[in-house]
Amino acid sequence: MKMILRIEKILAVFAASAFLFAGCASLGRKSNTEYKLVILHTNDHHGSVTGRPDKDGIGHGGLAERATFVKQIRSENENVLVLDAGDINTGMAVSNMFKAEPDIKAYNVIGYDAVTFGNHEFDGTLAKLKGQMSLSKFTWLSANIMENGKYLGKPYIIKKYKGFTVGIFGLTTLRTKVIASPDKSLSFSDEIQTAKDMVSFLRNKKKVDVLIELGHLGDIEETPDQNTSIKLAQQVSGIDLIIDGHSHSYFTEPKVVNGTPIVTANEWGKYMGDGVMTITGGKVTGFTWKPVEITDKAFPPDADVAALLKPYIDKANASLKQVVMTTTDEFPFGKKLTRYQEMASGDILADATVAYLKKTGVNVDFAFHNGGNIRTNLPKGSVTKEQIITMLPFENYVYVLTLKGSDVKKLFDFIGSVNQGAGGFAQVSKEVKYTVTYDAKGENGSISDVTIGGKPVDEGRTYRIATNDYLANGGDGYVALKNSIDTYNTSMLMNDIFIDYVSTLPQPVAPATDGRITIVGGHLPE
Repeated sequence: MKMILRIEKILAVFAASAFLFAGCASLGRKSNTEYKLVILHTNDHHGSVTGRPDKDGIGHGGLAERATFVKQIRSENENVLVLDAGDINTGMAVSNMFKAEPDIKAYNVIGYDAVTFGNHEFDGTLAKLKGQMSLSKFTWLSANIMENGKYLGKPYIIKKYKGFTVGIFGLTTLRTKVIASPDKSLSFSDEIQTAKDMVSFLRNKKKVDVLIELGHLGDIEETPDQNTSIKLAQQVSGIDLIIDGHSHSYFTEPKVVNGTPIVTANEWGKYMGDGVMTITGGKVTGFTWKPVEITDKAFPPDADVAALLKPYIDKANASLKQVVMTTTDEFPFGKKLTRYQEMASGDILADATVAYLKKTGVNVDFAFHNGGNIRTNLPKGSVTKEQIITMLPFENYVYVLTLKGSDVKKLFDFIGSVNQGAGGFAQVSKEVKYTVTYDAKGENGSISDVTIGGKPVDEGRTYRIATNDYLANGGDGYVALKNSIDTYNTSMLMNDIFIDYVSTLPQPVAPATDGRITIVGGHLPE
């Protein structure tokens, strides 16, 4: 009898404790107690498993280094929320090779609470994405993506802390339908209307104290109809914080729009956003934020995450010795080739760009790259990944731009004016043919007989053009590209695309050109 009474007393104590715990949030709303919530966030990770060294050898980014920072913050603070605003996929070879498995496992160890679907989560098949989701201990969020009438991930999560609750809902840019290849079973709803619905639901039905939108929308307008995080803040009230991704922007402080702070953390894990929110009486009464630079000097790699990643990195490094093509002869290199005339490796690079995009469901009219990007030859016989990366050493990403026909004419006029010998000399895909006529010094050129897909440039239509990020941003004088009315960063490296393409060609591959560029006059260096 005494034992039964004792058990009943214990159960009563537990019940009372549970009641008190459940009431903590509501009690916090009624009191003037001040609570703190630390919000750490990343975006546009893009397979950045390891840090990228600068000229002094200091590594910037890296998952093991990020883990050290997060662990440090957790040791110093009671309430910590860790979020990512999308695009975990598509980047370094070690991540691509293992379908982001090392990245996701590291996110699990770091202790991410939620990640929003970015457009690059849809670069592969839906089966691939679902495999990644099943591997994840964190929640994948998006309130505006449905699969056959059901949410692909979760529309929101609610985190309960002593004294307050936090609702986090996700949004994914509608541009995903254009710049990626989402499965046909998926449907995307308008970001602004979805946000309004989620704010109403989480505020009025779920009674959350703090509301965060974790969005892969971007703060830079790529097309006039794009719903950016800026437009979202302008049109939707009731959000305490917008954490953004997609544009790879670097902020030194929040952008405050319509009273809502917007933050983002650049790219590749080089920075982690560090925000501190103050909650008093169930309301946000303060917010401070800064970007924290993640380097191996400031945050030595976490041993557990480093050990997790090592087998993947070792396998990836070994794969650099893998032969991906054989050649009948050397693919020659020299400035008199890359910067003076059509060359075999330039043709394949541009053709590879078009082929890769087509494979991912993005059709372009043509591709071109600057000859200065090609830095070595490819040998006769066996060619390894390492040799291709040596030939294309820059971490240039492929961009897709949309230009009016009038701007395409300006583009080709500029291509014709690029001096022989300059790094900006264009290497183009097989869809393009043109003639450049130079003076005797090769310094003043004019272009003629331009055709795209066998037809002259039509000023009355638009063209989709693939190039690299350096040129897309006006590098080598290509300012006409900055008139793009729709810009898309594929986040795929040129050298990875080249490797993917040449490995599918009938072997051995013969170095050859097909006359897509005709040079009249000028001179070749001795």
